[in-house]
Amino acid sequence: MKLIRLATIAALSSTILAGGAVSVFADETREVTTEGQVQFTPATDEDGEPEVIPPIDPEEGPDVEIDPEVPGTTGPLSIMKAATMNFGSQVISNQDQVYNMVAEMQQLRGTEGDENKVPYVSFAQVQDLRGTNAGWDLQVSLSDFTSNTQNNILTGAEITLVDSYMEYVGSNQENAPVTHEAGLKLLPNGAARSVMTAAQTKGAGASSVVWGDQADLDAKFADDTIKVVENELIKLSVPGSTAKDATTYTSTLTWELTSTPGDDA
Repeated sequence: MKLIRLATIAALSSTILAGGAVSVFADETREVTTEGQVQFTPATDEDGEPEVIPPIDPEEGPDVEIDPEVPGTTGPLSIMKAATMNFGSQVISNQDQVYNMVAEMQQLRGTEGDENKVPYVSFAQVQDLRGTNAGWDLQVSLSDFTSNTQNNILTGAEITLVDSYMEYVGSNQENAPVTHEAGLKLLPNGAARSVMTAAQTKGAGASSVVWGDQADLDAKFADDTIKVVENELIKLSVPGSTAKDATTYTSTLTWELTSTPGDDA
């Protein structure tokens, strides 16, 4: 019985020593990699309404809230804001005249009432949430200025977009669209003109073509001697020879967004 017991102990000891020898020469794992993942899909109606992004940094101008041009706008490729152009009340003249646009007013954030509105740059904003980088083109056309009076068409009237700049919300500014050339004219019943174009690979996110100098508008608003704050980068030209009735003439600006960039891309 003693011999058997000693033999068993000897065999067990041999196994322990062999295992120890193997662990000494095994490869050690000190670094591994794993995978992280996120999937993005185009925005849909179920994802809620995107917000208009003011093109002026609140640290550089008024902090405003701006409603979408069409309430309830959703979807991956949309016009979120377009410019409304009011050229004010003018005295009838038989001389050629050029009128500056009355600055648009926007609501200060967190307030209500017209008394809390301030002059703001005019702009048109496109939001592209498709995730395809396919490009797009924003165009605008102008109808006749008309009234319901005898001389019912403001013949020869035209709008000039004097100059503009791009405000693109994106970390890579190389993806920004381009804006129209300076002095772009909108002719009544003329062809639609591109005001902001994103070539393929560009324009993802929020892009705004902006008309106006916010610092200039702020200074005019603070000047008590100025009754009407004007945006000098959008102008209406009216020939002196055009018969004008003492009434209000109105026109329609049609903004159209296509998913295929135009020839200017």
